[in-house]
Amino acid sequence: MACHAKYKGYSLNPKKIFGTSLNPKNIFQKLKNTYWGKVDFDDKPVIIIGAGSCLGGLAGGYLIDKDKENRKSKKREALLQMTNISLPIIFTTRMAKWGQYIGNKYWDKNRPKNLHTFRTKIPQGVSAMLGLIAGVFTANVVANKINEKIFNQGKGRPVQATDFSAHLDDICVAARQISNTKLTDYIQKLVPIALMVAGNEVGNTTVENADS
Repeated sequence: MACHAKYKGYSLNPKKIFGTSLNPKNIFQKLKNTYWGKVDFDDKPVIIIGAGSCLGGLAGGYLIDKDKENRKSKKREALLQMTNISLPIIFTTRMAKWGQYIGNKYWDKNRPKNLHTFRTKIPQGVSAMLGLIAGVFTANVVANKINEKIFNQGKGRPVQATDFSAHLDDICVAARQISNTKLTDYIQKLVPIALMVAGNEVGNTTVENADS
């Protein structure tokens, strides 16, 4: 997040972020004008932050766990998690754009320009959800195929419940295609926290729990 914020031109200096006063009453208002408050966590930021989470988990796992076989499992898990993060959000955003195109051209082509109603959003939302579902299972298949070739793992790793922590962003993208509300905006701000789960999974993976 720090690297991406710096790339986008935001300062990492707490005094510049919050001002000279760090009064708790003002922090929430100040956050609205920071990187976290202004940036939409869509495909590019999610992939960058997800990569940071996986690399951090891999680095932490290497420092703590000296077992070479466990390190191999951690590298395998990092690849799985990164694929699991990147493909679904790409599928979701691209399908949402396709749904918007279909909606504008066929579903409600006679509506006034720039008028976005719930009805015009339906094709976007449906397409985004289809993209999410397709992306999750495609990511799992692709990751297992790559692991089979690179790590000689014949047994595929199934989709796990913790994998879906990385899809809070995709769900927010899909929800915002239907109705862009303050609620979806607030939930979206939790995406970087949810992506920490991927790094934790990478760092804690061992030979014993790699496929459990």
